Amino acid sequence: MQTQVTMSSRHYLSISHLSAASLFAERSTELEPKLTLGENESTNGLREHNACIVSTIMLSAAFLEATINEFFSDCAEDPYAKVATLPTCKLMAKLWSRGIPKTASYSILEKYEIALDLNEKQPFDKSSHPYQDVKLLVELRNALIHYEPETIQLPTGMLEEQRELHKFEKKFRGKFELNSLTGAGNAFYPDKMLGSGCARWAVKSAVALTDTFYSRFSLKPMYDHVRAQFSV
Repeated sequence: MQTQVTMSSRHYLSISHLSAASLFAERSTELEPKLTLGENESTNGLREHNACIVSTIMLSAAFLEATINEFFSDCAEDPYAKVATLPTCKLMAKLWSRGIPKTASYSILEKYEIALDLNEKQPFDKSSHPYQDVKLLVELRNALIHYEPETIQLPTGMLEEQRELHKFEKKFRGKFELNSLTGAGNAFYPDKMLGSGCARWAVKSAVALTDTFYSRFSLKPMYDHVRAQFSV
């Protein structure tokens, strides 16, 4: 007589995304002061620096989407203890099984807003941090993934207030330290913008929004046990 034992496991990829994003942000911060633009010895380091920053931005956005997808999915499967006490748990499970808000028709922020609305929780303040910063983070991620080349004019002998600013310079200037490996001849986007300051800002903004979200439900975030390890 044979006995069959079924084992199941559940992996939360949001934690892996956050782990990688924080790791890349830390690495870009370590590299930036050690490198010199135009120096042969810095070539590989500059490649790694850029790769770390771009990866951080993409993974920070991926962390945001994985987190809210897991929140809905937890209602639909079993449900898991963390969300089982939610009065709308069954409703969220039913909507999720019907693809709401599972499909690409819903933006990352819309998914969070739907969860808050269904549970009659305080909505995000759309005019301030962290909502506004995450909105910019997703916009930057989309610009990198769906990149379209553009010619950026850098007029010389013109005061800053006289020149036309790139849309990202208008939106992002002052939010983080600029890439120290750039100078007057570099455009704000992507050169000056994509530095370690931007990488740290991306992770911080993503976690600030998910922290705010979980606090509305008086629940501990899924990543709470690794917060200190990831410096978030």
